[in-house]
Amino acid sequence: MDLATVTASGLLAVLINVIGAFWLKERLRQSIKHEYDQDLAKLKSELDFELDKKKRLYEGKLAQYKKYFALMDSYSLDQRRALAEGFQEGIFKIIENPSTENTIEYIKKTLSLQNDISDKFLMFKNEMNGLRLEAGEPLLELIERYVSSLEKVQERTVSFLGWMNENATTFLAQPEAAQQKVQEFMQGEASGEAKELMELQEKIFREMRRELGIV
Repeated sequence: MDLATVTASGLLAVLINVIGAFWLKERLRQSIKHEYDQDLAKLKSELDFELDKKKRLYEGKLAQYKKYFALMDSYSLDQRRALAEGFQEGIFKIIENPSTENTIEYIKKTLSLQNDISDKFLMFKNEMNGLRLEAGEPLLELIERYVSSLEKVQERTVSFLGWMNENATTFLAQPEAAQQKVQEFMQGEASGEAKELMELQEKIFREMRRELGIV
């Protein structure tokens, strides 16, 4: 074997080694990149899933809080309307015309209103229990206080309506006294538990916003 052949063989061997090393290096790079891309895709998929999950949880919680806050608003409004329509109107009729017919009608409406107030409060209380699945501890404490205060208001209202019914015949002779009693009751509620309920409702609203991350 002459020198040219040896040299050519050596160069070929070097070339083969270089190409082989390059090929191995490229395969290794591609393999690492493939694994990296797979890991990155998996991580992105997991992050997307978690973000979507958090988004759905947030949207669900937001919808629930809107629902329950609207429930508190509508309940308060409905109760005030029921008192105005079922009780105050009957009293005013007696004051304008203290007849036996108006008194009997008033007593019937008031008895119906007492039952209605009690039933609707129980329904409201049961519905509000659903909020316990969503609310944090500070919000739960506020809701407990709200429902407790509201229960006291309902009990006093039902008790007052009962007392007015028991004394309906007296108010036939003294309709002004009935009007005075109604005004005293309404003023007492407005400055007592009713005022506290409004303040608690405002605190509940702010705590709901805080839990949702809304400034």
